[in-house]
Amino acid sequence: MAVEPSISRVAWRDWSEQTLLASGSEDKPVLLALTATWCHWCHVMDQTSYSDPRVIELINGRFIPVRVDVDQRPDLSARYNQGGFPSLAILDSEGAVIEGRIYTPPDDMVHLLESVTSSHHEGSYAAPPLDSPHDLPPQTPPGASGRSVIQRIEALYDPLFGGLGDEPKQPPWDGIDLLLSLYQRNGEKRLRDMACRTLDGILDGLFDHKDGGFFRYSVSRDWKVPHYEKMLVTNARSASSFLTAFQVTGRPAYKKAALGALDYLTTTLRDPATGLFWASQDAGEEYYRLPWKNRNSAVKPSIDTTLYTGWNALAAGALVHAFGVLGTPAYLKQATHVLETLWAEFRGESLGLTHMVGEPPGQTRFLIDHVLALSAYLDLYQATGDRAQLQRAEAMFEAIQHLFSDADGGFYDVSRTEAQMPGLKPVLENSLLAKALVELAAITEEERYFETARATLDAFTGVVPGRSYLGPPGARKMEEDEERLFLPAASAWAMALDLMDSGPVHLVVVGDSSNRTTRSLVKAALRAKTPGWVVQVLDPNTEADTVANLGFPADGAPAAYLCVGRQCLAPFRSPGELRKWTRPGALASFAGSVEVA
Repeated sequence: MAVEPSISRVAWRDWSEQTLLASGSEDKPVLLALTATWCHWCHVMDQTSYSDPRVIELINGRFIPVRVDVDQRPDLSARYNQGGFPSLAILDSEGAVIEGRIYTPPDDMVHLLESVTSSHHEGSYAAPPLDSPHDLPPQTPPGASGRSVIQRIEALYDPLFGGLGDEPKQPPWDGIDLLLSLYQRNGEKRLRDMACRTLDGILDGLFDHKDGGFFRYSVSRDWKVPHYEKMLVTNARSASSFLTAFQVTGRPAYKKAALGALDYLTTTLRDPATGLFWASQDAGEEYYRLPWKNRNSAVKPSIDTTLYTGWNALAAGALVHAFGVLGTPAYLKQATHVLETLWAEFRGESLGLTHMVGEPPGQTRFLIDHVLALSAYLDLYQATGDRAQLQRAEAMFEAIQHLFSDADGGFYDVSRTEAQMPGLKPVLENSLLAKALVELAAITEEERYFETARATLDAFTGVVPGRSYLGPPGARKMEEDEERLFLPAASAWAMALDLMDSGPVHLVVVGDSSNRTTRSLVKAALRAKTPGWVVQVLDPNTEADTVANLGFPADGAPAAYLCVGRQCLAPFRSPGELRKWTRPGALASFAGSVEVA
């Protein structure tokens, strides 16, 4: 709802279908402010530029002022982010960017606004030209493999402090997972060392040893100068990556780090009323710069209590992972509660999930929420053997197909039925979906999931690793130049491609769920489940047809079967027999040690 114009404040409007129409009818450019509740410099810009009477008068009189929280509208952030937060994008009535800035002091802001409006009234302004091929980041030739992504990671890797690039330092969670996954499969210690040095730097610099949780990123190369906001998404990702590192390396420090992230999630960010997780905690630089002893009595930074669907699904997945690795029942209980709550929000394939829990069904729907939910339900199925969770994962994919698919391959970030801007297909969300579909294909033996995963990854072979999307050139300037500095999209794409080409390790436990041996085998299977592994728990009493279709005996003693494709090792009857195959590189000799099931 628009705020009445006032000389004392900017008359911000919400983004809506009327935004660009108003720009045309009122003959004014749109001034789009991209902000976030956790963003320190956003607050500073509110207190300086957006509180300056000169700026207020110019904006209210000559622009259509629109303010957007980037967590609530990731599609607008993807298209109009100018490389950091806050971002300011001035748009024409077609939605094209005329000028863009990040934090802008008052005097500079006045100059910018006067320059744009002067050009506008003279009819001389124009949107910047589309990127030429020489302006775009280096692209991979069509048909390139994930090796080019590894080469790019190696080129960016900081051998002194870990991580990718110089500064600022963003935790490259997807890159870490890729390196650990490849190390687990082939035992190449160089990959492990890159991942571990990076994790050590993150733990040393970004973990808050006083209040718990990981800060979002560092402005310094050595990780020692954090940007102090703490995000649900950051801590869920850090928990999972440190858990994987603990599984692969056995280092106790990584287990402790994962527990620290999980404890922050389940205490500071957990909403006691709903059992879901809040979005973030403000940067609060003054608070975090206090000596530890003075923090006890100080007011803690505020929390954004918005409940985002996708981030809650991501947190649930991290909790399921923690249950599998650590065996703590409370984690599984919390994850199940979150996913049951999200399922109650699901409105079928035609409406899907809303971005924020409790929103009316007609709100904008985003691919990322559905992909993270699909992955979380798939994780919960693997941990419990509850077939209802598998059916929910499949239902989520049907919604994704209905709402976001493109006949040319890949999926749009916003539902096709409500997109008001040029279509954009993000590499990251598509890669996470492809990975989940490969796992789904292994579990269900339905070829259509695998075929969709292949077509989805193939759609991006011409842009990875240099760009993070398919769409209009120059449409996506994400924070701190994400593809140049930490490659989240490219790493996720390479990981999904490797899983598809190599085939997931499919670990199937067959046995009566009430049997103690079955339970022991399930525990061992979940502890072993690292990236690239799919666990399936089957009770022959209730799923005899599935057991028979996979070619396993339904009437024998409880057993675990380790398979790649149609080839399986001889069955394991005890957890100890499985353990030797979980060591990094152990499965490199798999092809010479198989029996056909």
